[in-house]
Amino acid sequence: MDNRILDMVSSPADLKLLTNEELSILAQEVREEIVTTASQTGGHVASSLGAVEIILALHSMLDCPHDKIVFDVGHQAYAHKLITGRLDDFGTLRTYGRLAGLPTPAASPYDVPPSRPASASLPRAPALAQARAHSRS
Repeated sequence: MDNRILDMVSSPADLKLLTNEELSILAQEVREEIVTTASQTGGHVASSLGAVEIILALHSMLDCPHDKIVFDVGHQAYAHKLITGRLDDFGTLRTYGRLAGLPTPAASPYDVPPSRPASASLPRAPALAQARAHSRS
């Protein structure tokens, strides 16, 4: 797969340089990478595929890793992992000792621990924002 836009994205800052057309192509490339990898390693494909555009949009507009993205369930974060510098390791997704399927703050400054159970993100996001505000004072 030569000349993929995905291969040129190493951080969310790179998304800010792309046109809307290139972002659309990137979304398709991200989906293909998720399907290809998950077919070999397993994974929660539907939730990740459904979140691709919103993840690209959020990362295009926010100042990550300063701004944090809280996923309702960590299984939505595969696109997030791909555009935050983990493309080379993505083929090891969900394999022992390698790239975790869920966001892992120890592995990346872009990650926030995943919410468990679903909908726990609703109170988590304001709490993280409040903690960040207090750390500045």
